[in-house]
Amino acid sequence: SSDSIRLVAESLKAAFSKLYNRALRNDPFLEGLVMLEVVIEPSGEVSFCRIVSSELDNKKLEKKIVNRMYLADFGAEDVLKTTVNLPFPFRPN
Repeated sequence: SSDSIRLVAESLKAAFSKLYNRALRNDPFLEGLVMLEVVIEPSGEVSFCRIVSSELDNKKLEKKIVNRMYLADFGAEDVLKTTVNLPFPFRPN
C-alpha cells in the first residue's frame, strides 16, 4: 500500500543520511535530490532499483544508496508487483 511504502521510505532516510554524511566529509558542498525508481515485489522485497535523476553528481554515493535500497523490506502484502519513484533530498544540516 502507499502508506507502507511511505513508512519504509521514511525509515530509509536515516540509513541514507549516514551514507550522505560520510560523503559530505569529502565534499562539504554536496547536496541535491535523488529520484529512485524502485520495483517492489508482493513479498516486500526490492527486485529492481535505479536512479532516475540525481543532482548529487557523486557516483560512489549514488551506488551506495541504490545498494542500500535493495536491502529494504516493504513487508509482504497481497498486491501486485509495484513500481514507484521515490524522491530523497540531501542537504547539509
